[in-house]
Amino acid sequence: MRRTGVFLAALAVTLLVAAAGTAARPAVTISLSRPSVVYSGSVSLSGKVSSNKAGETVDVLAEPSGATSFSMLGSATTTAGGHWTDAVKPTIETSYEAKWKGATSSTVTVKVRPLITLTLVNLSTGTFSTKVTAARLFAGKFVLVQRLSSSVVATQKKVILDSNSSATFRVRLHQGRSRLRVVMPTSQTAPGYITGVSKVLTVNR
Repeated sequence: MRRTGVFLAALAVTLLVAAAGTAARPAVTISLSRPSVVYSGSVSLSGKVSSNKAGETVDVLAEPSGATSFSMLGSATTTAGGHWTDAVKPTIETSYEAKWKGATSSTVTVKVRPLITLTLVNLSTGTFSTKVTAARLFAGKFVLVQRLSSSVVATQKKVILDSNSSATFRVRLHQGRSRLRVVMPTSQTAPGYITGVSKVLTVNR
């Protein structure tokens, strides 16, 4: 019985030490403020370290589309409760992770949409221009010019982009108000980008 009691006491001590070691193991989390962003926009990364302490340094790593490994992007310092935040500006689809005291967070990925502008050039001729901006050019790719009504989205034409990812085109405008936008589907933006959409341009004739 005495040996059994000693064995059980030793086992209990071992379990307590193991539990303490597990509880003390460093951990860091990461999350996104939003899952996608338009090119040139920013996203907030945030997370927490398991020490719950302020003043801890968290390393932020990034892996852009086309890369084969994560690389150091920067660092953030924790505030009260062990919370950290960092603003990032991905130029192409990018995955992020955080490291702290040997611990690595899960991975989060930000999708990126190309920035598309639509501008009225000449009202009388119905001439417009569009430009697609991203970290690479889209020469030879196409965009769709769409007309919007209260209940229908109708594609007016397909427009091919030039060597500067731009195009000038004409649309037949009806009397009254016309609402137009330009869409670039993922089939044209990939890899590294998802569907891009310009702001809706309202024209009165």
